[in-house]
Amino acid sequence: MFMAESSVIEINLSSIDHNLAVMREMVGDGCLLCPVVKADAYGLGAARVAKRMAMGGADLFAVFSPEQAAALAAAAVGKPVLVLMPVRDFSRGDDLYRMLVSGSLHLTVHDLRHLEQLQRLAEKFATPVPVHLEVDTGMSRGGCLPEEAGEVLRRIAASRWVRLAGIFTHFSNPRCDPERTRAQMAAFDGVLERDRACVPAECIVHVASSYAALRHRRFHRSMVRFGLAWTGLALDGIESGEVLWESEQLRPILSWRSQLAQVKCIPAGASVGYGSHWTAERETRVGLIPVGYADGYPMCRTGRDPRQVRVRAAGLHGEIEGWAPVIGAVNMDQIAIDLSDVEGLAELPGEGVGAEVELVGEDRDAPNHLASVAAAAGIVPYEFLCRLNQRIRRVYRTDERAASAPPVDRARASARVAQGGAG
Repeated sequence: MFMAESSVIEINLSSIDHNLAVMREMVGDGCLLCPVVKADAYGLGAARVAKRMAMGGADLFAVFSPEQAAALAAAAVGKPVLVLMPVRDFSRGDDLYRMLVSGSLHLTVHDLRHLEQLQRLAEKFATPVPVHLEVDTGMSRGGCLPEEAGEVLRRIAASRWVRLAGIFTHFSNPRCDPERTRAQMAAFDGVLERDRACVPAECIVHVASSYAALRHRRFHRSMVRFGLAWTGLALDGIESGEVLWESEQLRPILSWRSQLAQVKCIPAGASVGYGSHWTAERETRVGLIPVGYADGYPMCRTGRDPRQVRVRAAGLHGEIEGWAPVIGAVNMDQIAIDLSDVEGLAELPGEGVGAEVELVGEDRDAPNHLASVAAAAGIVPYEFLCRLNQRIRRVYRTDERAASAPPVDRARASARVAQGGAG
């Protein structure tokens, strides 16, 4: 299993099924589910996971670029796709053209000039385009300002070539700033109130990303857009305020395994790694894992690395399992760990060379939970996922756990919401 097989990333499709069921339970049948699968589903394989989520109840998918939309079309996902970036033109031979004429392509309108370009595009192909207007209420990234939204909506309503399929905004910090989120929501609602006549009843209204969807039902509207929620990692980023009870049922979907490539003893006083940031206080058995930051395991930004990995091996008298701390600086393609307290490993041939090492696990309470590994490096889970090198083989599995969400204690959930879910 050395060389190309020294590291594998496993994606649990059953946990994806479960997370979709949790989201459906959370938002109800009247709200659409729109998983966000940008950047190849954060490096986890958009074609595979999107097809799974389509079977699990996803209504529409959101991506950033035309290329990402085309990849979903090639995979025959079978659901409409919303492209978030400004698309200004494409040719009849593009994959987007086939999506457009089949009615499975939704485009985002960002301002008046962009709307004019989309109208010309639709007229060129003689095919009306379903569009979603993005209203910039404080992200200052894409979309039009609230005071410009009325004119854009009026022009969409008067056009024969574009149809208002949706209207949305993007919260800048629902993770830990309830006041700012409430202010953005108020600005967006002001647009809907002022220009109600231009927003048809069937128009999809969506404001909630994963964090906002987990905060309060007031943000669910007619559709939720969520990325971290389907990966099972959204709950870990919320810093303050209440969350909906159902969110606690989300399961991490990813594990990352490697193996011990070398084991050796060093004396007390010896240092490990570049910079000599870690020095042995006792005789120490050091294990070498053949992965590093080139594979996507990030360097720690604090003085002493708090992270641990799980070590497993078949022992002489049963299964050996223990936790080993990461020591020294993470290298480009090597990580050192302290194996001294993993009982039984030293008695094995080679002192455990070839033993399995779980760098990231699916247990949210374990030391190697992905969000904890990322936090030690000063990055967010999204960034960690996207850093995982594509050379690492992705393996997809299902397990025997039911994909449906467990029964929800509605009385407890209502009580938590009544306490003032952060808005």
